[in-house]
Amino acid sequence: MLGTAKYGISAHLRTVEQHMKEKKAQTAGLARLQKWCGVRDRTEREVREKMREVMAKMATPPATSRAEAWFEDWMTALREDRYVDDARCAESYTRVHHEHKSWGPLKIKAGLASRGVGGREADRAIQAIPEDQWQASANRLLARREDELEVHQNRVIRWLMQRGSPQRMVWTALDHVTKTARREAGGDS
Repeated sequence: MLGTAKYGISAHLRTVEQHMKEKKAQTAGLARLQKWCGVRDRTEREVREKMREVMAKMATPPATSRAEAWFEDWMTALREDRYVDDARCAESYTRVHHEHKSWGPLKIKAGLASRGVGGREADRAIQAIPEDQWQASANRLLARREDELEVHQNRVIRWLMQRGSPQRMVWTALDHVTKTARREAGGDS
C-alpha cells in the first residue's frame, strides 16, 4: 500500500511540475510578445503570425488544443494592455507614410490591407488626413520632377500614381505645376 501511495504522489508531483513548466513558458511567451509589440504598433494579424513563431521556438511546444487556448489568452492580454490595436496601428501607419514617405492614400490603403487592417479602419485613418494635405503632397512630389515633365510627362504621371495618388489628384497637381511654371515664366520676362 505504501508503494502505491508513493507512486501516486510522484505522479502528482510530475503533473504539478509539468503544469508549472507550461505556465512559465506561457508567461515567457507573453512577455516576449509584449516586448515585440512595444517596439511599434502592430496589427492583430501580425501578432498572430508572431505567436506561431514564438510557439515554434519553444523548447517543448504545447499541444494543439492548449496552443489555441494560449493564443486566445495572449491576444486578450495584449488587447487589454493596449499592445495591439488595429485602429491605432492604421492611424500611425497612415501618418508616418504620408509625412515621411509622401505616399498617397491608395498606396497607404494597400499597405494597411497587406498588414491585415480592415477596410473601415483603413478608410478612417486615411480620412483623418484632410484632402488638401494629400493634394499638397502630390503637388510637392510633382514639383520635384517638374523639369522632366516636358520630355517624360507620362513617366512622371505614372511615377506619381505609383506613389499612391488617385488620378484626379495627379491631374490637379499637373495643372497646379503648369500654372506655377507659366506664372514664373511670365514674371521673368
